[in-house]
Amino acid sequence: MLKIAEYSKRVQEIRARAEEALKGTDYKCPPPSDETRPLNIVFAGQYSAGKSTIIRMLTGRNDIAVGAGITTERTNSYLWNGMVITDTPGIHTEQRPDHDEISYRAIAAADILIFVVTSQMFDANIAAHFRKLAIDNDKANEMILVVNKMQMTAEGNTPGQREIIRGDIAKVIDPYTPEELHLCFLDAKSYLDGIAKMQVSPGRAERLINRSGFAEFTDTVNRFVAEKGYVSRLTTELYQIEDVLQRAIDALELKSENEDLSALEENFVQQRYMLSDARNRLRRDIRSLFSNTSNKIREAGLDAAEVVNSGESAEEIETKLSQKIEEANIAATDCQQQAQDILKKGLADVEQDISEADNSAFTMQLKSRLESNIGTLPENIRNLLVNAGGFMKGVGDILVQNAVNPENAGIKLACYSGGNVHKAVLDIGKAFNVKFKPWQAEKIARGLARAGKVMDVLGVALDIGLQIKEDYDAETQRRELKKFCQSVRAEFYGFAGELADFGRVFAEEQLDNALGGTISELDDKIEVIRSANAAQNETSSALRALLNECRGLIQEIHRG
Repeated sequence: MLKIAEYSKRVQEIRARAEEALKGTDYKCPPPSDETRPLNIVFAGQYSAGKSTIIRMLTGRNDIAVGAGITTERTNSYLWNGMVITDTPGIHTEQRPDHDEISYRAIAAADILIFVVTSQMFDANIAAHFRKLAIDNDKANEMILVVNKMQMTAEGNTPGQREIIRGDIAKVIDPYTPEELHLCFLDAKSYLDGIAKMQVSPGRAERLINRSGFAEFTDTVNRFVAEKGYVSRLTTELYQIEDVLQRAIDALELKSENEDLSALEENFVQQRYMLSDARNRLRRDIRSLFSNTSNKIREAGLDAAEVVNSGESAEEIETKLSQKIEEANIAATDCQQQAQDILKKGLADVEQDISEADNSAFTMQLKSRLESNIGTLPENIRNLLVNAGGFMKGVGDILVQNAVNPENAGIKLACYSGGNVHKAVLDIGKAFNVKFKPWQAEKIARGLARAGKVMDVLGVALDIGLQIKEDYDAETQRRELKKFCQSVRAEFYGFAGELADFGRVFAEEQLDNALGGTISELDDKIEVIRSANAAQNETSSALRALLNECRGLIQEIHRG
């Protein structure tokens, strides 16, 4: 649960300290956010994607222009549930390139961004705009991605069609998953058509409204606002503080004249990038694997529930339910084994990449220069090289050999190497124990035993022409059978959720254990070099500490 009050207090503490640290410089913190203003939800995205239609659907206003062509020439704002909804022109409309500027000004002021595309999805330009917002500008944590006009697809707004589009979208939004961007599927026009037909054809109207995806979308928006709405103001304020701190630091720090130190920094930055990229990629692959397997288990649960309603004997149903349970267990076991294989191969690949970089011409030439100029390096840089592994290990060995104090020869800080990392990885085999518990299967069996009696009695009733036996309420028994179907489905769904949760924890623990420590170590090394490479005064040091704290709080809020 988000700790709003605590985060708000910490934001204001950072602001106060930043204002104090910036005194005497040419920079000032932007004014604090006005907490009394309404939350601003901005709709942006593809030209003619139906943004105005969705807003009309949400607000119930009939004065919002909708239809083919460019219907929104400028930003328009409407009140909804105590919030401001802002409609923007489409991004990358070749007929009106000025619309991009109008839209991006509105997006900059957004507390929550709803990015809309059609069911035809992203072309190259829209994909580039989306990635700029979600990834480069780090807006993904304040964003909802909507696919509208689902009526244009082959099957309409159906679960099967959604899965097809979900898979295609995942390629564009990488490294984020559809779930992380709160992906919603809409057919807003069907909703408006349903409202219009409510009086003359209620049944048809209800089908249109249900098909539109309106309920799921509004529920997502309301939950997102409840969870993220106020927090988005906090992160917006932190982003503004971060920007002014970084600009002040850049102005205060002097450029280094030592090219070797700059090259050394670049070397460690390169190594850090390889490890960080591998961690993100492996996290995404493992989480996607567990998510897909969980969906398969949910599908097996739906099939199992259908088996109960198949009209077969209790013995036949018992056999098929056991098969479905075994199918789920096999899927979970295979998933966990594949996760182990993905992790091992990923670590081996990044080890190979770093080994190749360590033997590159750039690194070898840098090592040679550092060996020749050891005496001219600052003391903290010499200590860093003595303790270096990975790229700089050879230089460190030479420094140790020449050290006045031979006791230093044993001092080494481990950078990434296959042997050390593989030892650090948790015992994966022991961690893989997610399967249907015996008591879960027994619970289904007990339910089947009760339901079997119901099916037997109902079967007899049907054989004798629906004659209701004395002291037997057939309708009550049917309800019992329905409850059992729901119970079976719930057991499978619960198991799928348990597997997905395990996958998320597994990915974080394994990757943090294997790579997190080395990445943090490289961060320390890079900071040492940067400190030595720039003549920082006390103001610059204070600003950099605040900048790191600001970035850390943004990440903490996003994780929350």
